[in-house]
Amino acid sequence: MQLDKLIAGKRLTETEVGVLQYIVAHIDTVLDVGVRGVAQENFTSTSTVMRLAHKLGFRGFVEMQFKLSALVAAHTSQAPTDWEALGMTPMVMQYNEPEIFDAIAQALTACQKKFVFIYAAGFSGIIAEYMYKKLLNLGKRCLLATPSDSAGILDNNLEDIGIMLTVSRSGETRSVLDKVMVVQDQPITVVSFTNESVNRLSTIVDYPVKIVDHNKLDDYNQHANAFFPGTLAAFEYLIQRYEVLQGR
Repeated sequence: MQLDKLIAGKRLTETEVGVLQYIVAHIDTVLDVGVRGVAQENFTSTSTVMRLAHKLGFRGFVEMQFKLSALVAAHTSQAPTDWEALGMTPMVMQYNEPEIFDAIAQALTACQKKFVFIYAAGFSGIIAEYMYKKLLNLGKRCLLATPSDSAGILDNNLEDIGIMLTVSRSGETRSVLDKVMVVQDQPITVVSFTNESVNRLSTIVDYPVKIVDHNKLDDYNQHANAFFPGTLAAFEYLIQRYEVLQGR
C-alpha cells in the first residue's frame, strides 16, 4: 500500500513515517501490542506514536488503527489478481492467448536498464501516451514518439532500447511499419497492438496483440468502436501480469 497521498502535507518526520509503515505492515496485530509495543519496536517513544495519530487527523491510536485497517482492506480488494474479476476477459482474450501477455511481461521485467520505446500515430498516439505515463509510474525508463517527432529519437537510442511497443489499428500504418523495420536487426523485443485481421505489422513483430475492430473501414474514427478501449484493456492486463512477476 502506497502512503504518499495519506502523508501528503502532514510534515511527518522520518521516524513518524517509519512508525506509520510499521503500523500498516502489522495492521492486524498493532492493537494487541498497543502504543507502547509499537514505540518499542520502532525504538521511539509513545509520544511519537500519538503525535503521528494526531498529525494524520485521528483522535488517538485506536482510531488510527481502525481507519488504516479499512484503507488497507480497500486497497487489497481494488487490486484483483484474477482478471475475470474485472470483466475484461472476452474483450482481451478473444484473439489472444494468456501466454503472450506473460511473455511480454517477462520482456518488460528483463528491460531494467534499457528504454521502453513506444510509437504510434493518430488516435493511437493517445493510447501510446497512456502507456508511456503508466510505465513511467511503474519506474520504467520510457521514450515516446509519433510521426511528428524527429527520427533521431529512435535512431540515436537504438543501443539503449530493450523493448518497443507499437499501436496501429489497421496494422498497416506506414510510419509504424518503417520504425519496426529499423529495429528488426537489433536485439529489441517488438510488441504490436492491432485489429484482429491479417495485417503486415502483426506478421513482423515478436508479439502481436490483436483487438476486435468493429469498424475497419472507419478511417476517421467517426463511429463507436471498441478497438481503443480494448487496446487499453489489453495493456492493463499486461500490467497486471507484470505486477504478478514483480510480486506486487
